[in-house]
Amino acid sequence: MLATGLTLALLDVVLILTGLFPPTYNYGDAKVGWLSARPTGAMVDEGCADPTTKARVNIRRNEDAVRTSRSATELRRADSTFRIAVSGDSHTDLCAPNERTHYGVLERELTASGRPTTAFAFGAGKYSPLQAYLAVQTPITAYHANAFVLNVYTGNDFYDMLRIDDRPHFVPADTGYAIAPPVWYQEDPPGLQRRSRVLHAARLLMQATGIRRVYLRVIYLRDVARSQGEGVGSVVGYMNDLRKATAPEIGYPQSYSAQMLNQQLFFHRFPAAKGESVKRMRALLRYVRQSHPELLLVLSPLPSYQMVDQAVGDSTFRAVLARLPITFESGVKEEQELYDALRTLAAEEGWTFVDNLPTLRAYRGPAPLFNDFDYHLQPEASELIGRAQADTIRSMLRPRAPLAPPRR
Repeated sequence: MLATGLTLALLDVVLILTGLFPPTYNYGDAKVGWLSARPTGAMVDEGCADPTTKARVNIRRNEDAVRTSRSATELRRADSTFRIAVSGDSHTDLCAPNERTHYGVLERELTASGRPTTAFAFGAGKYSPLQAYLAVQTPITAYHANAFVLNVYTGNDFYDMLRIDDRPHFVPADTGYAIAPPVWYQEDPPGLQRRSRVLHAARLLMQATGIRRVYLRVIYLRDVARSQGEGVGSVVGYMNDLRKATAPEIGYPQSYSAQMLNQQLFFHRFPAAKGESVKRMRALLRYVRQSHPELLLVLSPLPSYQMVDQAVGDSTFRAVLARLPITFESGVKEEQELYDALRTLAAEEGWTFVDNLPTLRAYRGPAPLFNDFDYHLQPEASELIGRAQADTIRSMLRPRAPLAPPRR
């Protein structure tokens, strides 16, 4: 063992002195954690593959990597266009042309009603609502936004408000909550420089095998359990539940867990965490309101596949639930409580609430509202959500004064 250690140390010194195999980096963003796209300085068409059809879809981004058809230069010019910043998780950053997303529909509907509108968006998979806001905090000011729409996915965003992996997060403070910087799990801290090749290789190996992520996750869960008076049994039970929530029969086997069941299982094993997540959601709404007293702030909850009743006849989903200590009914009940909590928080913190659930549940069209690969929103759902958002925002805006007749 000693000989092996000395050999690795000698090899490391040689590699450092010769400059061979320098460490590579995957830098995160100090403010947001990670970015789904980075500024390029040019308008670009980014490609993605539709998860169900595998067809290539073009997504338009401007120089700042914001999803919009207008350049950053255009948006930085103040004009009479009503401007709406939009953010959220992967249910906002959908693999669909901008015009077929809910913010594209929102822009179209308001413009068609006589109020020229530009909606610009930035979201990312696994973003917490706090990250979602921080991702557009600078564009809100730089692009002279008049409104901000925060999409909160009720299937997992309350749980995401508690996570600390590679993301800024709230921590208790004397005044309530403060924003703490990311704890780097997968990304590298901005500006970090490593010298040791051997330690870098070991870190890459731990990341590739998932060992580092699992280790850090267990440490986090241990701390959560201690804070709630729970034991190691709750941690082991939760990890085992996630294993049993996998469904190899579907396109993305972890879909049910990622989209709905992880949050339900976490709150089942750590009951006090649900109340804490609601407190942090309130802290976020209050923080945004204090930061932007002049904006129209719009809270738009996006319900899950299970919540909208799309999963009622899904036998695979029912079979997964049969292996878990939760039921279909308990999951819907809990998500409804969280959805209603958002309604209450919006009213108390000065936000406008968009009630998307009734419209989605009333839908009887032939096309599904969610895909059957990873259970994300389809364009049909975006159409309904965008219209609901437009109707709500329109009702909050004063009618525009008619143009004065030209002088003769």
